[in-house]
Amino acid sequence: MDKFKHRTISRRKALKIGAMATATAAVVGSGLFTRIPAQAETTLPKNPEQIGFLHDQNKCVSCRRCQAACKDLNKWEPGVEWRKVLARKSSEAYLSMSCNHCDNPACLTVCPVGAYTKREKDGVVIHNREICVGCKYCMYACPYHAPRFSEETGRISKCHFCYERQDKGEMPACVQACPVDALHYGKMSELRKTEGGVSQVKGLPNPDLTKPNLVIIPKP
Repeated sequence: MDKFKHRTISRRKALKIGAMATATAAVVGSGLFTRIPAQAETTLPKNPEQIGFLHDQNKCVSCRRCQAACKDLNKWEPGVEWRKVLARKSSEAYLSMSCNHCDNPACLTVCPVGAYTKREKDGVVIHNREICVGCKYCMYACPYHAPRFSEETGRISKCHFCYERQDKGEMPACVQACPVDALHYGKMSELRKTEGGVSQVKGLPNPDLTKPNLVIIPKP
């Protein structure tokens, strides 16, 4: 049986992250998506088994099949998007984003009912909508706006990294659907070794806030 663990609430930290989330929404939402030259993080995740995503902007053609595959499998309610393809305003550069299954997930930190857990076996952050009360604290706290609120259900949902598929040896639906090999997943200890990989591009929050498990190969 998988082991799960909870983390304690830090009000000051949650407020700081929430404020950053608001600023990020303004920048990303405006489409001002421009790369910042940066080195990939050298600090390995706390959990050596932590998995994450890698997105290669040089290969992505914005076909959005990753979005469609996620929606088809997880039956999003109207207005709820677990994965988005963001576009840079000035050129054809795209970034496929979902939950980054952070080392320090703000969603888990602020949830008052313990609806979030982080698996020890791979670091995947899972939300239990059965006990969610729809308070939206996680939406305000997450710098990446991964938790999504459904007006239809009155509850939150988000990407769970297709953990049930992975437990059966299958790939996440979004990764499997990518026709140009732009979206990958794997252990972060390996993904961070990818040549040219970075942990942040302009328009995204400071990765030091939550330690997202995402590597981006930016388009020049």
